[in-house]
Amino acid sequence: MRRFNVIMLAAALLMPLSASFAQEFPSAPPNIKEMEAKGLPRVSTEELKGLFPSVIDLRGPTGRHIVIHNADGTCISKVGKRGVGEDTSGTWFINEKNNTLCRNMPRRGRGVIARGGVEEHCFAIYRAADGLHFFEYDVKDGFYAHTWRKAAEQ
Repeated sequence: MRRFNVIMLAAALLMPLSASFAQEFPSAPPNIKEMEAKGLPRVSTEELKGLFPSVIDLRGPTGRHIVIHNADGTCISKVGKRGVGEDTSGTWFINEKNNTLCRNMPRRGRGVIARGGVEEHCFAIYRAADGLHFFEYDVKDGFYAHTWRKAAEQ
């Protein structure tokens, strides 16, 4: 009976801990319209310039990546432990006119890099309520794309 009590106590103590790991990245509204209704602030062009170049820890539909934005305008997306595919290289820039962060990355087809093509994606960036995370929304369709935060020093 004592063994059962110890196991139950350990499980009760670990549940809040596992829940905190599950909430590591906050959830985002599905589109820009709902994000704006929630009242979270859009990051200005000046703030974007202060955030980049940098290394970010990004979670998106293909898994978790470390994305390195270099000062020369190049970027590398390094696949995380649970990511799908391979590391990819591209370019990035801040579009001051539209207040967006843009990345030019190789075109993907069926989960692999397609030959001969680059896709440009520009994102409206919103700051999460915790002040540490950011949400990216693709300006082409207005839908949620990624959640990221500055990565720990590599």
